Amino acid sequence: MRNVNGPTTNVTSARDFTDFYKAELGGQVRRAGLLLGSADQANDVVHDAFTEVFRRWEQLDEPGPYLNRAVLNRCRDVARSRARRVRVSHRLARTDTTWNEEPIADLLDGLPFNQRAVVVLKFYVGLSNLEIAESLGCPPGSVGPWLNRALTHIRKAMQ
Repeated sequence: MRNVNGPTTNVTSARDFTDFYKAELGGQVRRAGLLLGSADQANDVVHDAFTEVFRRWEQLDEPGPYLNRAVLNRCRDVARSRARRVRVSHRLARTDTTWNEEPIADLLDGLPFNQRAVVVLKFYVGLSNLEIAESLGCPPGSVGPWLNRALTHIRKAMQ
C-alpha cells in the first residue's frame, strides 16, 4: 500500500494520478483499439478502466498492471458482447468505426479475441508469454498455440 501521510496527500495523490493518466492514456487506447477494432469503444473501455483505477488509487501498489488488466478485461467483455450480438442477429455487418490507424489492424480483424490479444500483447506491448498468460488469466501453455495460430492466419492473409 502507498504511504499516505500529511495534509497534502490528496493534492499529491491527484497529481500522481494525473501524471499516470497522461503517461498511460495513448498506449492504452491504441492497444484497446487494436483489440476491439473501434476507436470509440477503445476510448470508452480505457476511460472506464481509468475510473476504476482512480477509485482504488490509494490502495494500489502498482497501478500500471492493474490498469492493463482492467483494460484487457473490458476489451474481452466488449468482444464477447459483440460476438453474442452477431450470433443472435445472424448479421455480420459491422456498425462501428474500424480502427485503421495501424497497418496490421485489418489482419487482426479476422482473429478470435484470445489470438488477437496475444499478438497485441506480445508485439505491441512487449510482454513475455508468462506475462501474457497472467494478463489473460489463462495457462501459460495456451499462449504459444494461440500465437502460432494467429501468425499462421496473418501469414496466409498476407500472401
